[in-house]
Amino acid sequence: MGESVKQYSKYGPYEIEEKLELFFPSVEVRISRDDEGHFSYLRKDSEGNIVEKIIPSVSKKIRIEVAPIRPLNYPARRTNFVYLKFDKEVFLSKGASTSFLVRCPIEIGIFLVHESNKDSMDWFTCDPSSSRFGLYGAPDTGKLCKYYKVPIVKSELDSELHLSCVMKVSFVNQLERGYSITKAIFPITDHLLYYKGEKSQLDSLKVTLRKRVAVEYVETAEVPLTQTDWTQSPSWEKDTQTPSMEMGLE
Repeated sequence: MGESVKQYSKYGPYEIEEKLELFFPSVEVRISRDDEGHFSYLRKDSEGNIVEKIIPSVSKKIRIEVAPIRPLNYPARRTNFVYLKFDKEVFLSKGASTSFLVRCPIEIGIFLVHESNKDSMDWFTCDPSSSRFGLYGAPDTGKLCKYYKVPIVKSELDSELHLSCVMKVSFVNQLERGYSITKAIFPITDHLLYYKGEKSQLDSLKVTLRKRVAVEYVETAEVPLTQTDWTQSPSWEKDTQTPSMEMGLE
């Protein structure tokens, strides 16, 4: 593998007539026309794992799109939720609000483009060592999540090509006390991903700390990006279609 970051393939559409080679951190993809006029697809990672596919085609060329996708598929699809553990603690006083940016992991999707359709052909992670599951809550009633420890960053351009996107998180504290913010748990399938050049970002997240009777709880809601000239990534997973989510406050 050994290519420098500058040689890594960018997000976006590609048209293939004879062959195409794509390079990612720890992953290589090769697509080429075979002797029968169809196309063959081969993905190989740094551990020697190989995925091969045949792409039948009646035309002399095919189109694909390389795009960031939500980090839910590796090592297996088990949940729609992510648990982001912040690398710094943020203290929010009574009645206060704040917003900051975090770097959220992504996976890479390869989509076969036919007219207006974009079909998911393959997906992979470029950083399998960071992909793990976590449980939020009690063992019998808790929420299974993809767990990631993430840094707080300064700019929406602080994403890492093929490894992470940037997401804005807004917190509103309606409790009668101050509270230390260390994490966010939410259904990421409510959020769309966008890319521009080598950068990617995710729809924003609004988190409200509330109290109902004697119970303190957290409400989360997705906030779509507006007036952006970034390209929206294709999506094939079924959205959770929940305007908000509630969970107990620890």
